[in-house]
Amino acid sequence: MKITGENRFVNLEAHVNNVQDNKKIDASATQDSREVLKEDKVVLSSKAREIMEARKRLGSFPDIREEKVALMKKQIENGTYKIEGKKIAPKMIKESLLNEIV
Repeated sequence: MKITGENRFVNLEAHVNNVQDNKKIDASATQDSREVLKEDKVVLSSKAREIMEARKRLGSFPDIREEKVALMKKQIENGTYKIEGKKIAPKMIKESLLNEIV
């Protein structure tokens, strides 16, 4: 099965899991009926494997960094929090560009 298009990596894990589930079902059916069944095979490109690995790594990071939030709250309460626009702007642009790519 060849997956094409802009969103070809979005549901890649679902396809792999589906094939693996089908293998388990096929294996149990083979044992029960003693028939030889043909297996599906998924071949992932190196880029797809890299993307899957990156997603796994991103999943291990917390969504909210509690210590940083606590520090910023304290700074805001004390009136010492300062916004550094020159540091924030490039990150906002980078995030926007990454969102367009994905």
